[in-house]
Amino acid sequence: MDQRWRMNNRRLVAIMLLVLGGAACGSGPPVLGREFQSRAVSVCQATLAQKKALGPFPYSDFNPTRPDLSKLPAIGRLEVRTVTIFETWLGQMQALAQPPTGQSAWADVMKALESHVWIIVEQQAAAQRGDGQTFTKDYYEGNKAQDEMERAADAAGVQACADAAGA
Repeated sequence: MDQRWRMNNRRLVAIMLLVLGGAACGSGPPVLGREFQSRAVSVCQATLAQKKALGPFPYSDFNPTRPDLSKLPAIGRLEVRTVTIFETWLGQMQALAQPPTGQSAWADVMKALESHVWIIVEQQAAAQRGDGQTFTKDYYEGNKAQDEMERAADAAGVQACADAAGA
């Protein structure tokens, strides 16, 4: 009986160690530090809300890979608000400064966001000029920048920023 009790006790201890060890692996501090991450998430959530408030794109049949040049100036005027949202987002993220941890991950987020903003600004200007070639080039580059932003934000633990980039 004593040997059986020890075997059961050892199994119980082993199971508890596995459970506790598994829980510890996924419950560490956020990559960027809890307070910093919270502030970054708040900025990104506000940006997402602003982007959603714009409503759906009003030109449902518009193909950015073969843009109708007659629609580009109107799209350019429409996208002024999008540019403002992105520039504000970038400014607010820059104002957060550096996180206490995860500086490399944060630098990746910021680099991707800066690239995304630059492309949005350039694409909006191309639309206003009626420059279909640049508009389309920026469309493809914007998709890549969005993917980079989503990957960087996921790696930094700020999913809300990936959501804002993809909205």
